[in-house]
Parts: sequence; C-alpha cells; structure tokens
Amino acid sequence: LVTASYVSPEISELQGNCEQAGISILNEVGLDPGMDHMSAMKIIDGIKDRGGTITGFSSVCGGLPAPEAANNPLMYKFSWSPLGVLRASQNDALYKMNSDIVSVGGANLLASAQSFEAWPQLHLEVLPNRNSLIYADKYGIQGAET
Repeated sequence: LVTASYVSPEISELQGNCEQAGISILNEVGLDPGMDHMSAMKIIDGIKDRGGTITGFSSVCGGLPAPEAANNPLMYKFSWSPLGVLRASQNDALYKMNSDIVSVGGANLLASAQSFEAWPQLHLEVLPNRNSLIYADKYGIQGAET
C-alpha cells in the first residue's frame, strides 16, 4: 500500500504483522506529507554537516494555484478530497513556539491562522498542522525552540 496519508495509529499497529507477512505500507509520500519531510531533512542535514545547530524550525507547505485559476471565494483548488480538507480544518494542533508548547483545539484551528509575510502580495495565512512535536525527534532537532 502506498499513500500520501499520514501514518494513523491504526496503521502503526499493523507494522509488526505487515513485517512478518512481508507486506510494505508506505505512508506520507505526497507533497505534504512527504516531499516536505525530504526537503526539511536536506536543509537540516546540510546545516549539521557544516557544524551548525538548529535553534528553530518552521515548515510551510502547500500548493498555490495560478492566480487565474484561483477563481472561487476560497482562492483554493482542491488537490485532495474536499471532505478531507474540511475534516483537516477541524484537527487539533500541537507545536512549539519560543520553547512553549502551544495547543490549538480543532474548533479554534481556523481562527488561529496567522499571516505569512514571505510574499505579502499573496496575502497568505498559515495554520498549525496536527501534532508537530513528533518531528523534533524524527528530524533530530530536539533542542529547537520553535
């Protein structure tokens, strides 16, 4: 099974049985999650290879339609299930900011949107995504403050 979906607790529970049966399940191999992990590790490994230390890490990922294709009130084109997008907009989120753990309930997720100023002309906003704390260990950046 190959999917772009996040590894769910149910899939994690299958790992031992799958290994015994010689079955591979490959999750998180899309744009987000997937390619974002690979690009994050390329950057992090490059900094560490040069003797640097990661003090903060923030990842922004998503697809932007061409302006002429952003022709709806959301200015968004669904690249995955619209129901999945709506469900994801209600997920709880957990992340670290300036060494503090921040928890956002799913009912408040959309209200927690913050401006992303890298390209101000695009008027982008960012949202926290699920439990981001798990990536400190996966990325080897446990000491990062953000």
